[in-house]
Amino acid sequence: MARLKLSANRATRQHDDLGTSTSMELLGNFYPAQEIVATRLDQIRNAVGQYGERVAADRPRESFMIIILVPRGQRRPAGFEAAYRDGSLGTNAWVHEIFKSPVPMPDDDGVRMWGGPNTPFQFAECAPIWPDETPDEFTAPAAGHVGFYGWLRATNARVQRLSQSTYTLLDIATVAGLRAAYAEGHHPRRVAQDALRASPRDLAA
Repeated sequence: MARLKLSANRATRQHDDLGTSTSMELLGNFYPAQEIVATRLDQIRNAVGQYGERVAADRPRESFMIIILVPRGQRRPAGFEAAYRDGSLGTNAWVHEIFKSPVPMPDDDGVRMWGGPNTPFQFAECAPIWPDETPDEFTAPAAGHVGFYGWLRATNARVQRLSQSTYTLLDIATVAGLRAAYAEGHHPRRVAQDALRASPRDLAA
């Protein structure tokens, strides 16, 4: 059994031509720490998830990393170091992944953040897209995935713009197909164009 300490610090992960780096704010009092008792990795993972959800609720839309401190004399559960290092304990689940030089898309913005289950989708030079408090037509398909939700809204906006109509993305594409396109990192404009071309409504621009 080990007594561990969880803390949260503002942090972002940045991708550029030189590779990937993480910037973390070490000073300041971002959020109160919490002590946990655990004997197995799954207990640590669950505690990290619960702690992270509280931090996200109290510090909405912040990018942060969870740090696990092991006080001197405490025994780490088997496999702790490897799991902590590779992120499988969930400590990076709320860190925004930022592409500093987004790949440009003809007639559209590049993607600055693709987002994740807890982090938003964002175009370069635009605000991140977060779920609204009031559910909309993309809330259910996104199933709580923040990044996918933002990507759906961005793709829908391009469907409407390209078709000059009021048709929505979900009129001309399946959720399964959209989920696969998001997972493969397809740009919203490309997905919108492909969906319109394949649509029997013949709305492609």
